[in-house]
Amino acid sequence: MSQPSTFSTPSLDDLDVAATSRRPSSRGPVAPTAERRVPERSARRARVEAVAFVAVWVASGYALHLDANAYLLLGIPLTLGFQVLVRRRPVRELFAAGATRFRLSTRGLALALALAAVPAVFAWRALAGGDPALVCWYLAAVVGAFAAAFALGVGSVRAALRAAATPIAIGSGGMALVYGALHLATGTPVSATGAVAAVATYTALYFPATFLLEEVAFRGAIDAHVHRQGTGRDWRSAVFVSVLWGLWHLPVAHGLPWPLQLVELVVVHVVIGVPLSFAWRRHRNLAGPALAHAVIDAVRNASMLGL
Repeated sequence: MSQPSTFSTPSLDDLDVAATSRRPSSRGPVAPTAERRVPERSARRARVEAVAFVAVWVASGYALHLDANAYLLLGIPLTLGFQVLVRRRPVRELFAAGATRFRLSTRGLALALALAAVPAVFAWRALAGGDPALVCWYLAAVVGAFAAAFALGVGSVRAALRAAATPIAIGSGGMALVYGALHLATGTPVSATGAVAAVATYTALYFPATFLLEEVAFRGAIDAHVHRQGTGRDWRSAVFVSVLWGLWHLPVAHGLPWPLQLVELVVVHVVIGVPLSFAWRRHRNLAGPALAHAVIDAVRNASMLGL
């Protein structure tokens, strides 16, 4: 706003040894072994399951005519179902892969309460507005604060900052350039003090929220599902996840003709999403990409002030 491998994949060296230990047939090349085909089938199945997950979410958004907040909230049960029923992995691995149990120390509990403070204030203020989806969004951020504290406890603040640095530079830099150009084109001034305050406030709000909304689904669940450990950065799977992330926005994206909207969503979210996937894979911990996602959205909101 760190990842588990779902499938046990034999190493390439093991496969090569198994293949070369057989005497070649005089009738031609040996057919691919079962050992070679299993990882390929597993990877293909993982991609199909990821597409199905996103397709159900998108279809539900269209069918139920959900607004943006309700659409995000729908992802909570869908992500939990995908993690437990499809991936068959514990919920804690959405936040920090490899952790043996979900546990907060006294210091971690204090951090969780501190992270929950800003969304709790927003939730309290929203109660008078009569928008239950908005109130639930803020409450989700309050709950997400405890998952964020858990992830930071498994890793570290320094590791999260290192993982978040590249996606923040790419995403926030792009947002500042685009909206800065709009400010120049329209002659609209922007208050530096107001922009800094907005970045700080929205980052504090969005960081815990991403542990239950959006980022947890696309990096903690989907990216962890389709990317196999031991394959390096694997650009193709990172692009695949990012394209799904862009398409996921369709039910709540408006403002452009549909073909242009489609292209804009895919291009923007691939540019930002690939670094987010790499941030997740660096430590298999959601704190880095969650922080990056939060800062990017905060910079976007601050850059839009006055427009």
